[in-house]
Amino acid sequence: MRTAPPVSSGFGIALGLALGLTATVLSGAAGARSVPIISLVAMVAVVDAIAMVTTARATLATAAVCWALDVGFVLDGNGEPAFTPQAGHAALVLGLCALSALGFASTLRAAHERDHDPGQVSIPPPRQGDSIPHPSG
Repeated sequence: MRTAPPVSSGFGIALGLALGLTATVLSGAAGARSVPIISLVAMVAVVDAIAMVTTARATLATAAVCWALDVGFVLDGNGEPAFTPQAGHAALVLGLCALSALGFASTLRAAHERDHDPGQVSIPPPRQGDSIPHPSG
């Protein structure tokens, strides 16, 4: 049996989009146009966070959206994805990040389920009463 993530897939995709947009704006304000690694690190953090709280589908969609935001607004600056070697590097980093974060989240959920599985509760046997000496004996 698999423990379901706390956030559904549809809401996870919307949350990933919102966090990706926020990370793009904040990294742009921090100077990501001149140092693009700032944006990529922010996008990796977004993908990792989404992987921990939602489904694989939402995580992969978030990685794709973060890649498009990074390539379109940080690397290119015009909002149009530019397929350059830097864009390929960003795609590789975000894709591997998404897969590894999903594996890590899945492992954590399985360990949590194993530790908190109500089917493994052991009920102790009934206690035997102490033998009380009989007054006649």
